Amino acid sequence: MKRTGVLKILHDTTFPVNKLVIHPNTGFDLGFVQLKYVTKIFINTRIEDFSSGCAEPFCDAEVLLLNECGNDTVEMGQKLWDKIGRPSKTILMLDEKDNRLFLASK
Repeated sequence: MKRTGVLKILHDTTFPVNKLVIHPNTGFDLGFVQLKYVTKIFINTRIEDFSSGCAEPFCDAEVLLLNECGNDTVEMGQKLWDKIGRPSKTILMLDEKDNRLFLASK
């Protein structure tokens, strides 16, 4: 499983709930090299449940790699930010085998 470092969260009311934007360097940490990826995202679950495959996905999402996004930052919609409890930081963890992305936030 690949993961990012700790990312600052920026939330935007114009973003849909299923859109994440990260810097290409952050995407590289996850093995992403293209501009856009479609994956299932998982939130508000334990890492153990995510790792074992017992967790249910929140939604299908698109992850965009854009230079306009700051390094060590993830941009997401206000609704998604509300759903994960309005944290200031998160870590993204990717299960490459099953194309699943976990947002680990406190």
